[in-house]
Amino acid sequence: MTHRLVLMLSAILMMFAIFGLVMWIGAIEGDNESAAFGNMMLGAVMSTLMIITLIVGMRMRARMNLRIENLLTELFQRDGSVQAASFAERMGISLDDARDALDKRSRDRGWLRTEFAHYDAQYTQGQ
Repeated sequence: MTHRLVLMLSAILMMFAIFGLVMWIGAIEGDNESAAFGNMMLGAVMSTLMIITLIVGMRMRARMNLRIENLLTELFQRDGSVQAASFAERMGISLDDARDALDKRSRDRGWLRTEFAHYDAQYTQGQ
């Protein structure tokens, strides 16, 4: 789930972009007009990087969600249920991330969850 890290990087870059733009406004209004151009460039560069990382992160997220949906469709058609451990193994993610993804979809779609030992769970469709 690397897309989460990329989206967090986008948020950090947004913080620096806002800092640069605020410092630019402060340099224009204050008595340090010689630093205004540098602060404007800092804001512009960080804004550009933030937009790029946001787009990349959202595309990575969309691809991950597509992979999850395709695997869920396959597992429900083949087995009629999904076990979190096998789902995590097939997706190449941690069991915790798999449970997060499955729990979210379980709430939205009304799946039943059966808890097993060792933090595993089985998800079945239907009420």
